[in-house]
Amino acid sequence: MITTINDGKLFVEINSKGAELWRIYDTEGTNYLWNGDSTFWGRRAPTLFPICGGMIGDGYIYEGKEYSMPKHGFCRDAEFELEAAEPNRAVYLIKDNEERYKLFPFRFEFRIEYKIEDGALKVIYRVKNLGENTMYFSVGSHEAYACPEGIEDYSIEFEKPEKLVSLEIADNLVQKGRTLIGENVSRLPMSYEYFKIDALCFQNILSKRVSLVGKDRRIDVEFDGFEYVLLWTKQGAPFLCIELNCGIDDYADSDRLLKHKKGSVALDSGKEYVLCHSMRFSKA
Repeated sequence: MITTINDGKLFVEINSKGAELWRIYDTEGTNYLWNGDSTFWGRRAPTLFPICGGMIGDGYIYEGKEYSMPKHGFCRDAEFELEAAEPNRAVYLIKDNEERYKLFPFRFEFRIEYKIEDGALKVIYRVKNLGENTMYFSVGSHEAYACPEGIEDYSIEFEKPEKLVSLEIADNLVQKGRTLIGENVSRLPMSYEYFKIDALCFQNILSKRVSLVGKDRRIDVEFDGFEYVLLWTKQGAPFLCIELNCGIDDYADSDRLLKHKKGSVALDSGKEYVLCHSMRFSKA
């Protein structure tokens, strides 16, 4: 089911499957989100939960037992409940059930709130641990922004000058190597060369805002509390993902223990974890 929220200027469509952003457009009809053409990539903006990235053997070990887990978790393919709907706001909910408990042995509620406020689209994640044990999880965003001319007509601008060192990712695992992309970088022109193997993955950058800037559009993404910022696309595809994650693929030498997974959040029983990012869309 598709639900639309708007403030009269910005219109946002959300699919209840995965609680996934489906379209983001303005009154002139400019669509800022990738359209999900499966020729390149059939998704648009999946939410990553309860893990971000891949795991060795597509699974992990918790309290001596092995569990299966698909890359990026199961929520991106699950049907969410529309818990609240207002003209400019929608809240989606997913809970544990018998089938999910076989993959992720914790009692939880996971909410995604979309809200248009002051011209920006805010995305708020709320994870609540309803069980008795500490819950280990990751959550992340994976919005793909339309770049109709191809990504090489676009740049990423950083709020602060950055020393950009990318983790090397191959076969859904973080490798030992690191790649220096540049020092004192405020603007990084995009090139498909960066994505021949996988993503650019930056850890703990200084900036709390990155912007995708093209000839006729600008998307400002603001965030806090996300350890990893990733850029990703397919070769020749007219979109660029700006991923904000609090977790990452397994390291190649991982011991596969869930509580040791890099970037994971350890949430005590009865506690709630909140994370937020926002997007602002404009003509460049």
